[in-house]
Amino acid sequence: MMSELRFGFELTPLGEVGAWGRERPNLHWFGLTDGWYWIEVDEVRLLRFSADYEIPYVDYYVARLWEDLLQLLPVVLEEVPADLVGFLRSDHHGWNEIESEAADAAMDWWSGRYMYLGYLREPPTLCCWRTGDQVTIDWQAPSNFAEPRVLQVTVGVEEFVAAVEEFDRSLLAAMEARIAEVEASPPVGVGLDLAQLRSEHRDRSNWLAHARARLRSTDWSAVRAGAARLLP
Repeated sequence: MMSELRFGFELTPLGEVGAWGRERPNLHWFGLTDGWYWIEVDEVRLLRFSADYEIPYVDYYVARLWEDLLQLLPVVLEEVPADLVGFLRSDHHGWNEIESEAADAAMDWWSGRYMYLGYLREPPTLCCWRTGDQVTIDWQAPSNFAEPRVLQVTVGVEEFVAAVEEFDRSLLAAMEARIAEVEASPPVGVGLDLAQLRSEHRDRSNWLAHARARLRSTDWSAVRAGAARLLP
């Protein structure tokens, strides 16, 4: 049975959004996405901390998750050959120390299917890969995150894409409303180029389409050769 997937978020109230910089405080599109977010799989919310915080989710800029998902999307849509799934699920800490172009190609291919979460303290890992018409989502988290610490589920490829599209629509709509609010009452003492803000918002509205248009062209022979040398 395949799972349901959703990327959820909330934006911090505009009056509580902190400016960037001390000497010359400023704000921009990315900074205005200050908020918190989570990944919902069925009734489970990932990126939730185990501590009893007032806001128990990752408290950061929602654009960070959005950008990383758009980076991950064309990678996830490329089907993984069955003989490389084992390498993809392997722990890189146990790999052989090999220096070669093939090893580099295999390491780049392996890391490309992991969502970047290195901005978090003691980050979890989230790996996604496609086999056939399904996307496997593999989650592993240290003790600072709430249960489940280990979770592996599958969603349909169309469902994965739909979840990314819904997140994109929701964030852009929220930012449209936020920009209108800023235009109506610009923050005092904070540098903010309203024309640039509008221009960037229009540009970012096309990022999903650009991500969908990016085509992958993996050298499978190089990846297989590198994987064979890296695995013990």
